Amino acid sequence: MDVDLLFIPLNSVQWKECSSRGFIEPSVQEGSKSIRSIEAYTPSVVEEIINFKFVDQTDLLLILIDPIRIQVPIKSELNDIKPNNEEDGFGNSKRYPLVHLQGKISIDAVIDRIPIQKDKDGLFHVHIETID
Repeated sequence: MDVDLLFIPLNSVQWKECSSRGFIEPSVQEGSKSIRSIEAYTPSVVEEIINFKFVDQTDLLLILIDPIRIQVPIKSELNDIKPNNEEDGFGNSKRYPLVHLQGKISIDAVIDRIPIQKDKDGLFHVHIETID
């Protein structure tokens, strides 16, 4: 994978739980038999995805992950996602390129955490500049 940063959006309660445990682990989806993974986003899609998926949130922490420090399998694929506030169904989903971290990742892989809040128009803004 040719990405310098990955982003995992968490709320402050989720982050406190992860930091006290020393790792970020996949959430358990009831009834799911698929491989559990942590959903992460690349810089090119993070703003669009959080404004679509996390419409029910007013503030988030963007956890910046260094992919080199990840010790679990990483899989990139296109997936349909829907806003967190929707019931199961196919009505309002969009297809995005996602990165799946397949297992627990150590807090040591975290480079930084950035608090973001919605603006007056109800949108999150993430501006990422990369230096080559």
